[in-house]
Amino acid sequence: MTKIISIDDMEIEFEKQSPEVSCKWCVYIRVRNDDNEKLLFMFKTDHKPRTRFTYNAGELIKQSNQTLKEILDTSMDDIEEVIKLEGKLNKKIKE
Repeated sequence: MTKIISIDDMEIEFEKQSPEVSCKWCVYIRVRNDDNEKLLFMFKTDHKPRTRFTYNAGELIKQSNQTLKEILDTSMDDIEEVIKLEGKLNKKIKE
């Protein structure tokens, strides 16, 4: 059974590890409720984390660029920075 927890704030951090570390990725989930902050989970994996940004429209849940933008707007100063980084990454992948 899934446990549902109400919180005031949440942070999810994706951390790529150096080659000397025992895993390739760490994912941290931190939560805050009132004045208490806690590292809820730390996941270690060799597989690149996958993310999905969705919107629940009532009867249908669909992938949403608007949800992605809202999350990244609070995570980064400027969404344009993300677009530039994505363009650079795509160029490197094609090369």
